[in-house]
Amino acid sequence: MSPSPSSVLVIGGGVVGLACAHHLGRAGLTVTVLERDRLGSGASRGNAGEICPDLVEPLGAPGVAAKALTGVFRPDSPLWINPVPSLPLLRFLTRLGLHSTARHHTAGATALAALAEDTFGMFEELEALGVDGGAGKDGFLFAYPSQKEASHGLAGFRRLDAPLAPEGVLRGAALAEAEPALGTAARAGFLVERQWAVDPGQFVDTLAERLRRDGAELVEGARVTAVRDGAGRVEVRTTAGTFEADAVVIAAGVWSREVCASLGIRIEVAAGKGYSFSVPAETLPRRLVHLGSAKAVLAPLGEGVRVAGTMEFDRDPDRFRRGRVEALVAAARPYLPGADWERREQEWMGPRPMTPDGLPLIGPLPGRPRVLLATGHNMLGLMLAPATGRLVAGLLTGSADPGLAARFAPGRWVCRT
Repeated sequence: MSPSPSSVLVIGGGVVGLACAHHLGRAGLTVTVLERDRLGSGASRGNAGEICPDLVEPLGAPGVAAKALTGVFRPDSPLWINPVPSLPLLRFLTRLGLHSTARHHTAGATALAALAEDTFGMFEELEALGVDGGAGKDGFLFAYPSQKEASHGLAGFRRLDAPLAPEGVLRGAALAEAEPALGTAARAGFLVERQWAVDPGQFVDTLAERLRRDGAELVEGARVTAVRDGAGRVEVRTTAGTFEADAVVIAAGVWSREVCASLGIRIEVAAGKGYSFSVPAETLPRRLVHLGSAKAVLAPLGEGVRVAGTMEFDRDPDRFRRGRVEALVAAARPYLPGADWERREQEWMGPRPMTPDGLPLIGPLPGRPRVLLATGHNMLGLMLAPATGRLVAGLLTGSADPGLAARFAPGRWVCRT
């Protein structure tokens, strides 16, 4: 884009939008963030807080389509699809199935690893600026109900060249020593070293405070009604007023679909809803624990444990299904006997913006160099937020790596309506 912009509007005050605003501000642009609800709403605040660049891979692994079809008839399945007919959801799931091959999965994992490179360094830079999610930096434990399943999981991480602890599969006393909080349902497991876990709510709040101190304008309750791109400026109309700037970044998660629709553009993003809640526990896990077979995560946060998991494809991104929480309780309860499961708090659902190939959409809309997308991060939004912000800032200032930018260009999942 020529000349380089001096002002930019960021639509979406989730973790990706805030990270974009941070890097754009550091690049010298005047930044205004427009958030439809409150900062950090949507999928940003209730997740497990994983920062694990050594473990990134797209959802569409070989065999995921078969699991999805099985889950249609089991509402308690970790992966569940609402069977109520929806043409957009059917189109998305068909494309997801077509991309669930070994070739696509390997290419996607390679692209995500390139984007996630130096993730820890970027989070450390943010820590130095006071953006502090209280990171635990001593790795993750993966726990399974059998040695066979643990060995299978370990082999998968070896193929990713993950930083595995030298002890390999832990059983019996060795597993209990590594994680005393686990119950007898966990019979084998292994450690993946160096990965981080943060409190996502604390991270979002401290990032927003950093932006305010740096001079960014953060507007909550600004639901976008229209975007107009013309005459050298971009105009964004919202319920909180009309804003103008040289460029706009659409980082509104799954709601980016509606924003783009006002420009006559359809983007292929579906809501993959995740659930979480917190429970008090007699003994907190020492580190983040993945329950490999139960498809759930135990994350120690404050004085309790956040239990997170499930993938629900549903045409309604706002609908909360209590049965999904009950299914998560049933899956995790045997692994954490010291928790008071009847005193659940902070029950949460967040619609994660999913793409058919598992890769985010980052870059200008085709034919509209002043309108950039930064969405579709699937389940990796928190971890990839700083890298996305850096790439977006580079695209607007002309310093982005063109090879990296090409891997995530939105044109592959964008069409005119």
